[in-house]
Amino acid sequence: MQRRYHKKRKPKSRQSTPESFHAEEKHSDCRSSPSSRETDVSSNSSFPISPQAVSTPNRRFLPDELYPDHFTLSDIKVPVGDLVFLACPGSEKKCPHYNCHIHHFDCIVIAIDGACRNNGKDGARASTGVYYGHDNPLNDSVTLSPELKQTSQVAELAACQRALHAAHVLQKYWDKFSEISGDEEARLHTVVIKSDSEYLVRGMTEWVLKWKTNGWTTAKGLPVANQGQFRLIEQYVKVLEDEQVIVQFWHVPREYNQEADKLATSALDGN
Repeated sequence: MQRRYHKKRKPKSRQSTPESFHAEEKHSDCRSSPSSRETDVSSNSSFPISPQAVSTPNRRFLPDELYPDHFTLSDIKVPVGDLVFLACPGSEKKCPHYNCHIHHFDCIVIAIDGACRNNGKDGARASTGVYYGHDNPLNDSVTLSPELKQTSQVAELAACQRALHAAHVLQKYWDKFSEISGDEEARLHTVVIKSDSEYLVRGMTEWVLKWKTNGWTTAKGLPVANQGQFRLIEQYVKVLEDEQVIVQFWHVPREYNQEADKLATSALDGN
């Protein structure tokens, strides 16, 4: 299946919609699909196929296995309007005018972060930050509910929940546009959750399958910590996967997650 891209345009102040990213051309030279990716069995697609076609979707987003060496971490995400998209692995060079690679308009990146002051101590306060794109009205900066344990790990999980809930809303919006336009390929294809939390990413890509098999207990037979939040995240992921949307988790160094970090921190500062 050919993947679409569109030429980068001068940024506008209005909110991004699927219409504003509708492809003007086909990008038929997208061949950088590593054979080592279990979920990608298509011979001419750079991204995993529908979750229905695989028994255990690979939820870990691993750029090193997908993108050529000339891509940096910053190159992989392409901001357009008020959303962030995945760059096309088949792009050989950046646009000289906008200094970015062409992108897949149906593959979005949502950055999340959790912050906590006095973590592990009395009086701890935690918050979440969710970043969808520049000046996006969905950008989220809130303190953690007092009903939840005020820790950085709980905050990371709460941020993920909020991002996936919003992703489901966006998916319905994409579907509506696809229905109106009669273009099946206009549907949302991939959601990548970008986080600097190894706890979250490994939890949702490695540990969750073992936990579910063991009845949500650890290898030592103890109840999984924060399992209520992990269960809810898993439910959100399954809803999207059932709608043919790939959900993957991308672990990045903290310095590559500054937008979400600033949102989480600003909630604690009262901004």
